[in-house]
Amino acid sequence: MSAPNPAVSSENSKIKLTVTKGLRVGKSYALKEGVTYLGRKGPHAVDVDLTEQENPGAFVAVNRFALIWFDKNGLGIADTGRRVTRINGALIPTGKRFLLQGEDTLQFGKTVLQVKVIVKKRTGVQK
Repeated sequence: MSAPNPAVSSENSKIKLTVTKGLRVGKSYALKEGVTYLGRKGPHAVDVDLTEQENPGAFVAVNRFALIWFDKNGLGIADTGRRVTRINGALIPTGKRFLLQGEDTLQFGKTVLQVKVIVKKRTGVQK
């Protein structure tokens, strides 16, 4: 798993997840500040819908796979209860939070996404 990276925070960075394996390689999903749910269309709302990355008609028992938080304290992920989330190839246990950093990979089924950290440019002098 990733070592803590306090430099990644919503105060100085933007985060994108870019598909490296799936039906739409190269597609990027921007993360919002706060909590973002990842999964597929279903009974619960998801912010990052990975339905388009899998073959049509794939059976999904639960549609929310994981949640990512992104705030002034950093960036992290937690599996939402089905043990389908992998970070850098390692299956993570449900209910535990893991810190993320740039270049980490996330896998849900056959879909793999890479975490991209874009550092915000500072403009002007803050007083």
